[in-house]
Amino acid sequence: MVTSVTSSQTNKVSSASAALTQIKTDLTEALKTAGITDAKSTDATPKGFPVGVSWADAYKMVTRRVDDKNPATPGTLVLSPDLLKKTIAGTQSLKDLGYSNLSRFAKGTSVEGALDELFKSKTNGILASTLAKSGIYDLSAFPAGTTAYQAFKLIEDPEKPGKISMPQFTSLKESYSALSGLGIKSLANFPRGTTVVDAKNILEPKATSILAMVGVNNSFFKNANISPLQALAVLSKLPDSIREMNPLPAGMSGSKLAIEASAAKKLVAMGYDSLGSFGAMKAFGTEPVTASAALAQVTKTPVPNDLPMKTSESTERLFADPATAKIINFGAANPIRQSVYSATTDDKVKAKTLPPLVITTAADVLAANIAYWSRK
Repeated sequence: MVTSVTSSQTNKVSSASAALTQIKTDLTEALKTAGITDAKSTDATPKGFPVGVSWADAYKMVTRRVDDKNPATPGTLVLSPDLLKKTIAGTQSLKDLGYSNLSRFAKGTSVEGALDELFKSKTNGILASTLAKSGIYDLSAFPAGTTAYQAFKLIEDPEKPGKISMPQFTSLKESYSALSGLGIKSLANFPRGTTVVDAKNILEPKATSILAMVGVNNSFFKNANISPLQALAVLSKLPDSIREMNPLPAGMSGSKLAIEASAAKKLVAMGYDSLGSFGAMKAFGTEPVTASAALAQVTKTPVPNDLPMKTSESTERLFADPATAKIINFGAANPIRQSVYSATTDDKVKAKTLPPLVITTAADVLAANIAYWSRK
């Protein structure tokens, strides 16, 4: 039997072989740059990847498609050094978890995809074990409603997939502590995709304006490096939090400072960034403007003619905790969150009284039969 090979088939084979050779050459150079100095293009499979991953599949894992400004083509595949480093680090994370190859995963699964699949599973215990090894035994340091997997992704090391970044966790924990100190325990009121650190950065300038209105700086607190949000949380809890502050100036009490801080917070949330614009109002004259007095003018009915304009957009929604800011529609039943069931008399189970037990002998049965049939 003679098999004929056309020239087009030969060209396809040679083209595929040339493409594979180019992939091996490019990937080998990238692996050496990434620190795997013993990588060779003659290796059966590329080093730094799970066992059994081919050169072509490895190349797919570490490339991104870049737009080439040509609508007729899908773009150009470009090898990403950053993605390669993450994939190498992710391969080591898989080995640490006991997975040296990708045979247990669906065909075409990448290293990061395999890690995500392992950490999403609720049966293998990998996620709970990883969190516990880093000292995270509950989700109290994360916003309300955060799942264990979401918490892990928030503190995952960006350069080492499958590993937790403790500096990132510390930053998130401090940010959430500052937010929760103001009663903000959920990010539902913030734009979608906002992280805890993002929320802190959004409210930090607002907290600075609030402290400036009250006339408080870091010298008032025992912690000289306290952040504006943490300082605002301390002021909001006065007088209970007075132990965290240095002795107050003469004539200033913790209760009065708490009232001023609450009024300043309301003003800044409404869009007033300072008290300077209130000085021109007739209501004050030559008297100094305080946050509580300015808030009284803002909420006064009817509104004073010389009330200054707001200097920024309202952020009252961001300062409110979504769990306590829900509005129930008029006419709707008030939902019962907790109730205790008490059974009525008719619903209670009652014990039935059994008839007395009578033991009958064979002689009694015969006597009863004789008495019965004798009457027939």
